[in-house]
Amino acid sequence: MNIKAIIELDFSKIRDVDQLYEALAEKFGFPDSYGKNADAVIDCLFGLRYPEEGMTKISLDPTEKIIIQTKNVTSAQQKTRETLIFIIEFVNYKCQFKETPSSLLLLLER
Repeated sequence: MNIKAIIELDFSKIRDVDQLYEALAEKFGFPDSYGKNADAVIDCLFGLRYPEEGMTKISLDPTEKIIIQTKNVTSAQQKTRETLIFIIEFVNYKCQFKETPSSLLLLLER
């Protein structure tokens, strides 16, 4: 497994789902016009393997993955934690559906 980057999300600074969307947009470099909802985040993160689409400032080749590492995740609202897990799970599901390797790994730390 080839890890391109570790993206840290500190949940002592992310209190709700909207702040999660903002943090992901900042860390991955989503376009200013992205929709600020779970579907838009999924579409942007799925674009990691498709740099020509311009959905993120980070791009991955087929052998690379990104680790999303959380800190203080137990301080986040349950809905925020569930939203993050849903996003990662659905991005990787879309990768599987398109017969490409999963692009994201999630490391949950208290």
